[in-house]
Amino acid sequence: MLIVTILFFGIGVAGSFLPMIPGSALVWMGVLVHKLALGDESVSWAFVILTAVLAVAAQGIDLACSYWGARRFGASWQGAVGAVIGAVIGIAFFGIPGLIVGPVAGAVSVELVKDWSWRRAGRAGFGTIVGGIVAFVLKLLIVFGIIAGFFWALP
Repeated sequence: MLIVTILFFGIGVAGSFLPMIPGSALVWMGVLVHKLALGDESVSWAFVILTAVLAVAAQGIDLACSYWGARRFGASWQGAVGAVIGAVIGIAFFGIPGLIVGPVAGAVSVELVKDWSWRRAGRAGFGTIVGGIVAFVLKLLIVFGIIAGFFWALP
């Protein structure tokens, strides 16, 4: 069973690098499958629940960091919301390129409509890129934290 769990972990880590694959959810599935298969010989239910919360949080980090990055680099709140909407539309309709381009396009287009300032729009777009990089690092830390915690929590 440990081999199946490690397979989930490996695919989950790979998914952390590919936006279309929910890496943290796959890593959590590995924890859950191990628990369901081995019962008391596996990690505790408290650990399974904690890692579920972390996996859900990791999924929301992309949107939160797009908003944060846009605001941090000078976007209005409307521009930051445009980044979040762009991320959602981008991933829904265009897959991986949409997740990368969508937040930038959303933030830039809202700032241009709002102020007609290319400088502010450019800073908002750059901020969403920075937010995306921060999201990537945080999600990777969560994934590796779940994996390390799993092996540490095994009886």
